[in-house]
Amino acid sequence: MIIDNINNCRVYNDIGKRFVQAFEFLEKIDCKTIPPGKYEINGSKVFALVQDYYTLSEDKVAWESHRKYADLQYLVKGIEIMGYSNIENMEPIGEYIEQDDYMLFKGKGIYFPVTEKYFAIFFPHDCHRVRIKAGESSKIRKIVVKILY
Repeated sequence: MIIDNINNCRVYNDIGKRFVQAFEFLEKIDCKTIPPGKYEINGSKVFALVQDYYTLSEDKVAWESHRKYADLQYLVKGIEIMGYSNIENMEPIGEYIEQDDYMLFKGKGIYFPVTEKYFAIFFPHDCHRVRIKAGESSKIRKIVVKILY
């Protein structure tokens, strides 16, 4: 798991070409006005999901992980709490859904606020819990870039 300010994104170029493509996409678009939806960056290898939503209480949000994709979650507007735990510390609560590349878990992790202009990267060995409200529910604009890992 990585968390950092978007201004430092070039520090992570050595992770791989697909991460470079993801950050270049975020630099090229107007993140505040691009309509919600799915945007292909490099076919099914790298694509972005532009999302607008309201944060939820912690009990409404499950832990999840992915097997095929890393998530680069960039917060454009608002503040939300995210959670992290290594998958080894979690207990599966369902089967892996291959079509949507996710599996749900229960367990404990660490939590941290993510604010505007910050991103978090969750790799396949990371469980994450996102969309959690920081105090009151608030409107979020987030771009999640899915990166084939």
